Amino acid sequence: MMEQKDDALLLRALPFSDSSLILHLLTKNHGRISLMARGARRTKSPYRASLMPLHHLNIRWREPRTGSMGTLIEVQRLKPLLQEQKMLAGQTLLAKASILFPDGVHAGFNELWNALHTLSHRPEDSGVAAAIWSMMLDAGWVGDFEHCWQCSEMIHLSEVMFWKHSHLCCVTCAQHQGLTVSSGCRKSFRNHLTNSNIQLADSYTNIWNEMIRSSFSAHQIKHN
Repeated sequence: MMEQKDDALLLRALPFSDSSLILHLLTKNHGRISLMARGARRTKSPYRASLMPLHHLNIRWREPRTGSMGTLIEVQRLKPLLQEQKMLAGQTLLAKASILFPDGVHAGFNELWNALHTLSHRPEDSGVAAAIWSMMLDAGWVGDFEHCWQCSEMIHLSEVMFWKHSHLCCVTCAQHQGLTVSSGCRKSFRNHLTNSNIQLADSYTNIWNEMIRSSFSAHQIKHN
């Protein structure tokens, strides 16, 4: 069986039997993979101190003879990717990344890495929204803030738009219905994504969180 080595980010670890874990990881060059970490739950396991979420990991694993789950051989924990006080917020990013980059998708590592960087350099509330939105943008779930997502017309940043059915729409397409997204709101979203020095008002953060929430809800309904 061939061995592989790669940088990785741990999405989650699920108990398996009395002593092992099933790991879901995003890797830099192999996409999302699942690995069995045998004995990882034992007190003296060399994996216990290394298998940490929100850390840069380097892993080595053995590919399976059959099926899709390989076996972890070695893991090195290199560095934390968030400050201690933002680790709980980082868990939210892991949960969203697990949905955005499912099994079989050859992406996710760089997107989650960049999202963690976004969160680390911004206030927690607006940083979580910006980080999740950046992953949604990379995954193709959302568009930009300068075009109507239905008619594709460019909408000047001085104009109001509407969030309707998980789409950012111009006045014509929305027919004045949905959640109002003001010109200042759109400018702030755009600037906050690219500039960590731009602060976001609480009211704008609440609107952004509602847009994110409705997008994930619509996705779940679509795939149920």
